[in-house]
Amino acid sequence: MWVKMKLKGIKQYKDRQGNWRIYHRKSGTPIDASLPIPKIIAEVERLNEAHSKPNEQKGTLGALLASYKASPRFTDLKPRTKTDYHKCMDYLKSIEGTPLHLIDTHFMAKLRDKTVKRKKGAFTNHMLATLSSAFKHGKEYGMIAANPCLELDKAKVTGKKPNRPWTAMERVQVLAAAPVQLRAPLALARFLGIRKGDILTLSRMAYKDEFLTFDTGKTGKKMKLPVAGQLKVILDAAPQGKKVTMLCVNSKGEPWTNMGFTASVRKFFAKCVKVGIADEGLTMHGLRHTVAAELKNAGFSLDQIKDYLGQETTEMASHYSSSADVSGVLIEMANVIERGPKRERVLSNSKRKSV
Repeated sequence: MWVKMKLKGIKQYKDRQGNWRIYHRKSGTPIDASLPIPKIIAEVERLNEAHSKPNEQKGTLGALLASYKASPRFTDLKPRTKTDYHKCMDYLKSIEGTPLHLIDTHFMAKLRDKTVKRKKGAFTNHMLATLSSAFKHGKEYGMIAANPCLELDKAKVTGKKPNRPWTAMERVQVLAAAPVQLRAPLALARFLGIRKGDILTLSRMAYKDEFLTFDTGKTGKKMKLPVAGQLKVILDAAPQGKKVTMLCVNSKGEPWTNMGFTASVRKFFAKCVKVGIADEGLTMHGLRHTVAAELKNAGFSLDQIKDYLGQETTEMASHYSSSADVSGVLIEMANVIERGPKRERVLSNSKRKSV
């Protein structure tokens, strides 16, 4: 006979006839009160699992994503990256209940193709990158046997290709023609491939002993890149704000705002096109693509290029690599960018075209 007891997840009471009634609270499913207590407990556990939310069910995509979001691999990401990943995971809510043992490369291929039709190629590739990171976490913790994204081709991105690499002449003439307040930011992108967001937040203390040391804003990776040649000359001559400790400042000696910098660069690039020293489609981020292309053509591996561009996430607790450990390869890579194409030379002030 059932005796009222404290058991989470059930509703229990006596009916008018004095008989005990037991219901599973979440689903409203009745449970036979005449069953032995161990069987009632087992039935409650079964019903809890059956009626839990997808991201609470063990062995599902939702459970893996929930675990990933609670891990340092995700929590240590920068806010901007977290936001991008959350958008992708929100899109996946409808399939969170999918058992992990059903998710293989074939499953991912179909998901990719379906997503391309709904959200196009760029979003699809962001989604695949998010899932790949989550699957890597899941494999480390024994939640999934393998990362099904590893052998998957990316979605094709149609339409006009954004952020095209700069031509050899553009790299020379646009940088040479840049006003003093834009020269340092453009040079950092040109020679080190640093993202605009990171450039605008660099402090002067980040530049020391011919190295630039900083954390990337998107991935949180700790960077230590060599500064030499033309880049060193430009940074050493860069204007300094009176009360500002930023490496790059505007014409008033104040920190750049993202909006202000974007407007100034857009206006400058438009003038470059107008006077004929650049073609349409010139962007700041295109310099990052330029650096990657130059390093690839020089024979550096994909992993080396990723290290140079800060594309792989590292744990925030890790320390900067010492110059003895990494500077040899990095300096070699920086020298490749410094030399540029065979005919690339920085124009003298007398040869610059006014913009």
